[in-house]
Amino acid sequence: MKKLLVLAALLCATPAAAHVTIDPPQAQANGYLRAAFRVPHGCGQQATIRVTVTLPEGTTVARPMPKAGWRISITRQPLATPVSDGHGGMITHAITQIVWEGGPLPNEHYDEFVIAMRTPNRPDETIWIPTVQHCDGGGIAAWVEIPEAGRRSTDYRFPAPSLRLTPPRTAGGH
Repeated sequence: MKKLLVLAALLCATPAAAHVTIDPPQAQANGYLRAAFRVPHGCGQQATIRVTVTLPEGTTVARPMPKAGWRISITRQPLATPVSDGHGGMITHAITQIVWEGGPLPNEHYDEFVIAMRTPNRPDETIWIPTVQHCDGGGIAAWVEIPEAGRRSTDYRFPAPSLRLTPPRTAGGH
């Protein structure tokens, strides 16, 4: 009986087989983006009941799209120095995390969790956005591994979703 309980706990904590991705996979640095975090299914035999997205440093604007049956919470952190919002106002807080909770997302379904955001001003960089699926029954599928220099996301079992930042376009389109 004890072995069965240990096996059941391991199965609940087993990650989903396919990882969370971002669509589109690249965007302009310091630009606005509609990013869809694609969750290909629930957690093995369990449903996903919470999705936590940890945004990269430098994210000052992030607005999650509401989803029927899910509650949203946003974590903010004060900025050391306020930045312009581009409309005559000032932004005083960075957005560090967005959580959708409720659902559920059954294992046999997929879904997208959408954030309209301003990307960090870091052209020619790949940013990593750790995302965690919290499963009914207490398990998790934590897509949080960030590749070391010289390695690729495919070298990892639990890669964080990535977004390649391109240089901003010039006024002439070049």
